[in-house]
Amino acid sequence: MWFASIVRGKKKPSEVVKTLSKNLDILVKAPSDRQVEKSMAVIIKCFSELKVFFVGSDNISTGKKKKRDEPRPENVQIVAEYVVNLNVFIVLITQMHKMPFESKKDIAFLFNFLFRHEVVFQEYVLANPSIIWTIVSGYRPENKAVSMACGKMLEECVKHVKVAHLILTSNELWRFLDTYVLLKDFETQSSAFNVLKSLLTMHPAISADFFTRRYDKFFTAFNSLLCSDEYVVRRHATKIMYHILVLPSHVETMIQYSSLKGNLKIWMNLLRDDSEQVQLDAFHVFKLFVANPHMPEDVKHTLTTNRHRLVDFLSPFLAKHNDENFVNDKSIVIGQLKRLRDDVPFSDLTSTATVNH
Repeated sequence: MWFASIVRGKKKPSEVVKTLSKNLDILVKAPSDRQVEKSMAVIIKCFSELKVFFVGSDNISTGKKKKRDEPRPENVQIVAEYVVNLNVFIVLITQMHKMPFESKKDIAFLFNFLFRHEVVFQEYVLANPSIIWTIVSGYRPENKAVSMACGKMLEECVKHVKVAHLILTSNELWRFLDTYVLLKDFETQSSAFNVLKSLLTMHPAISADFFTRRYDKFFTAFNSLLCSDEYVVRRHATKIMYHILVLPSHVETMIQYSSLKGNLKIWMNLLRDDSEQVQLDAFHVFKLFVANPHMPEDVKHTLTTNRHRLVDFLSPFLAKHNDENFVNDKSIVIGQLKRLRDDVPFSDLTSTATVNH
């Protein structure tokens, strides 16, 4: 909530941060319900004052006219320096569960703004991994009250390669695959999938290294998501898999993945999913198996054995989907399947299929 009474200059940025820190200390110690209540009111007001420093306000009245209060970069810099020096966000994040819903959103907004725009704050977060782990723990089922706000913060943090590397090389990554993306709360689940996608695709160099080191464990876990009974899980998983496999830096992973018959069967089944969107994403992965320049004999045998049924299935497949790239790719895949014969050498099966999606 924005407060019309807040006028920039009424309080200095340093004063607001100091006031926030002082009242957070009271909240932590919780001396009495009355003191906590009073401190919470001050904390909420501090959030609004900080937001005005960051983005300005249209609520400043000067006589009969309303004047926009524009943000000043120097004020944001001062806030960043003081929240770092006073370790404000460590306390904010750990005490967030005590705060109203809107205040949790404010914390996520303030954190993300500083992380994006202030180097001193970003460096502080990167130098203190406990902040990242505290945010990640917000996804845990027992922390449902803060999961949405923590998700927003983590989605911003993993855009930085150092944070992505930190999580990809930790045991916490596996919680995404077996817990976080399976949460029943839709927004939290979607956030966890968004973070997972960023971890696996946004920084190709480190994700390629991750797949090299942890290929078997990761794809065993991820294939289980593709076979989930839950539509939302399959929907997110199919889309993420496509984006993983088509990255140029992941070409070795793509070839390795599309060379396994068991993986091919998963995607052949997904082509028949009840959801047209899952079917579409499944097709874009299935075509990679057909286009694999290193197709092993058992994959070729599976495709050859099923070629007539696949051609009959794909000919009317998603006929209403008239995207030019899809139509072209489908035509090429059908043509490749028709050419499959037991006596045709693999060298004749190099595909020209595109992978635009």
